[in-house]
Order: sequence, then structure tokens, then C-alpha cells
Amino acid sequence: MSETFWPMFRVLLAGFAASLILTGLVREISRRLDLMDRPGAHKQHLEATPTLGGLGVFGGFTVSLLAAGLLSSGVQAFLLGGFFIVLVGLLDDMRGVSANVKLGALAAATALLMEGGVYLRAFALPLPLAFVLTFLWMGLVSSAFNGVDNADGAASGLAGISALFAFSIAWATYQKDLALVALALGAACAGFLWWNYPRPRARIFLGDSGSFFIGFSLAAMIVLGEWAGSGLKAILMGVTLLAVPLFDFGMILVSRGLHGKYRTWTDPITMCARDHTHHRLVAMGLSGREALLVMYLLAVLTGSCAVAMANLGLQQASMVFGGLLFLALVFALWLDRAPLQEDRPAEEARPTEVAP
Repeated sequence: MSETFWPMFRVLLAGFAASLILTGLVREISRRLDLMDRPGAHKQHLEATPTLGGLGVFGGFTVSLLAAGLLSSGVQAFLLGGFFIVLVGLLDDMRGVSANVKLGALAAATALLMEGGVYLRAFALPLPLAFVLTFLWMGLVSSAFNGVDNADGAASGLAGISALFAFSIAWATYQKDLALVALALGAACAGFLWWNYPRPRARIFLGDSGSFFIGFSLAAMIVLGEWAGSGLKAILMGVTLLAVPLFDFGMILVSRGLHGKYRTWTDPITMCARDHTHHRLVAMGLSGREALLVMYLLAVLTGSCAVAMANLGLQQASMVFGGLLFLALVFALWLDRAPLQEDRPAEEARPTEVAP
């Protein structure tokens, strides 16, 4: 095997195998310690299911990076910030923590990234403003993946697809280390997905420790990468790479507001309901797995657009992005017609293939 492909193979094998094995171990530990996600309001699973799957993803990702010898200052800051996010998510999964604690943890993790030189540099902003924008970006993407983690295989599958497209762009633009980091995350998500894919239901959930971590990691990769000569084009490509979770997050925020569901200023952050993209596709008549595959196909489409944008000028890339925005608006208006039943008591819900 050539020297070019051996590092990629090593990262793939180490990340997938470590995540697969560690997730299985975490599942058993979670069951024995009774750390289970039980059915309840706004949750569609009908059986208690082990949580804390994020530990398997983080472990697989870390083992993969160590196997590849990727320990630059930026990657170390990346891992340290991710570890902090996983710890806070773990506390949330086990005991529950407030939104303020989560925001504080995210701010601390963002500061750790900046200490390692990882922050938004697109427009040569002063450091305080760069920190604020980096923090907002990290929070947006982390929240989007936490929100889309409402169906078996959704968050981990979408993250894996986005990571693989990020790998292809980074490799094509001669960012070898970043490409391997993206490949490591994709491999770790694939190892976890073996346990989380609905066959017919997931055997372990990501938990907040996992959904926030993969969102944080992908957001950090976008910040770390030098995707284009133009700062605006780099931003458009980054948003396109993560378009499906970001679309889902934006759609529910706007839809809930237009339908008068917010009562306090904290509702947009704390509200949980069965009105996400996957829920709406199921309400339109698709099965849980069919809805999941539709979301995967959309992620492949938007990832392919991001790859195409890398080879286009700013004007052409902006046109592609504008076209995707138009399609997203049409799709959102169609989804808004879905006959939702998000207020049904959990005990009345029929068996489904989706997680909380």
C-alpha cells in the first residue's frame, strides 16, 4: 500500500474499530449502571435504551487521531475542547444541567480552541469579535446536531456524511492533517452507527455527550480549514457542508415562532417537540428508515454542492448557495403541511423506528 493511502487506511480502521468496540462496552456499562433513556414526553421510543453513546464516538475519534500521530497544537486544542464538551454532556445525560451551564461550557471550549489558534479568521476580525463569532458558530452547529438527534441514526449518520465530504475537500486543497481529522470523525461515527442504526431500533443513543461533541467537532473543522481564498466563499461552503442539521434547526425555530408556540424568551432554546424534519417526513407517510434515508440523500446532495463550490469562483458559488436556499424554502413550506401529533402522550404513541 502506498505511503499516500496507508495513513487514510490506518485512520479509517482505527476509528471504526475503536468506536465499534468502545460503544459496545459503553452500552453494557450503561445497562448495568441503569443509565437509560426512558420513554416520556416528546420521545418516540417505547423501551428504555442505553445512552452515553457519545463516549464511544469520542473514544474512537481520539484513538484514530493517536494512531495517525495527529497531535499539532490545533488538534490538541480540538481534542481538549471536545473532551470538555463530552464531560458536560455526560453530566447532562446522567443528572441534567441547565442551559446556562451548557453555554458556559461551550464558551470555555471555544476559548480552548482559540488558545490553540482555532478561530474564525475569514475577515481579519479583532480577537474579541472573532471569539464572539466563533462561539456563536460553535453553539449554532452543536445545537443543530443536538436537535437533529431525534431519530435513530440521524445525527451520527449525517455527521459521518458531512465529515467525509469535509475530508474530500480538505484532501483536494492539500490540507492533509485536517483531511485525516475529518476522516477520523467519519470513521468514529460509522462505528457508532452500527449500534445506532434502526434494525429495527437503535441499541444505544448518542446522548447529549455525543450530539454536542460531533456538532462541536464539525464546527471546529470548518473554522480550522482553509476552504477558499474568499472569506465569504469559505463561510458559504461551511454552511453547505452542514446544511441538513442547520436547515432542521432553522426550520423548527421559525415554524414554532410563526405558530405562536413560544411563551418565554428561553423557549427557543429549551423547547422540545416532535416537529423536526424526520418527524414531519414520517407524518407525511414515510417509514422511519425511509425518512432517515431521505435525510442522508439530502446530506449527500448538499455535500456534493460544497465540493462543487470549492472549484467555482465566488459568484458561481453564491449562485449555487442561493439555489439551495430556494430549495430549502420550498422544502420547509412543504414540511410545514405535515399533520404533526407532537403533543401525544408517549404511552399512546405507536411503535416506531425512531429515537427521542
